[in-house]
This record gives sequence, C-alpha cells and structure tokens, in this order.
Amino acid sequence: MYVPGFGEASPEAKAAKHLHDFFTYVAVRIVSAQLESYNPEAYMELREFLDTNSVSDGDKFCATLMRRSSRHMNLALRILEVRSAYCKNDFEWDNMKRLAFKNVDDSNTRLMREYVLETSHVETDSDK
Repeated sequence: MYVPGFGEASPEAKAAKHLHDFFTYVAVRIVSAQLESYNPEAYMELREFLDTNSVSDGDKFCATLMRRSSRHMNLALRILEVRSAYCKNDFEWDNMKRLAFKNVDDSNTRLMREYVLETSHVETDSDK
C-alpha cells in the first residue's frame, strides 16, 4: 500500500530506524547493568556520559562515546556488540508483531466503542 508523506523512506524504513535506536537504548541498559555488578568505575563513567548525552539517536550516541577517551571507546564497542547480539539473537520479532497487531485491534475496538457510547445515548448497565 502506498503511504504518502514519507519522502524517500517507507514507513517500514522509519520504523526500522526507530528500532535501531531502541536497540542502542536496550544495549546501553544491558551494558550498564553488567558494569554495575563487576566494574563500578566504568559504570559511573557510563552513567555520567548518559547524564549529558541522549540515546535518542543511537549512532550519534555511540560515535560521541567512542571519541571521549580510550576507556569510553571500549564502552562504545561493548554497546555496539550487545546491540547487534540483542537484535539478531534475543529480540522476539514474532512476539513484537503479535503485540503490534493486538494493540492496534484493541485500540480500534476501544475507540469505536467509546464513540458509539458517546453518540448513541444508549442506556448502559451503569446508567440504570
């Protein structure tokens, strides 16, 4: 189905970009949790970096982290490694598709039900 208004990228390409950035966010969370238990100094360095740098653009976040210092370079490489592994091995793609379908169907049903109730003046059990 043609979807106007997306320029050169398809909606799927836009969604893939958002997932790419989300995988970076997930990788940062995983690496942070790992560091917290076995390398408190690196954990603090990553936390301090997160205080001043957004993960909303995953590649920009990693590029900036890489250029901070050699210690930060190692953190960035770990995040890239975890991001790739999570995307390829751990993310449950089929479950995401099922949940997306369910969320759309549930939301459509709820919105239509609310509209009908608002506009039809039908007496409900709670009105009796």
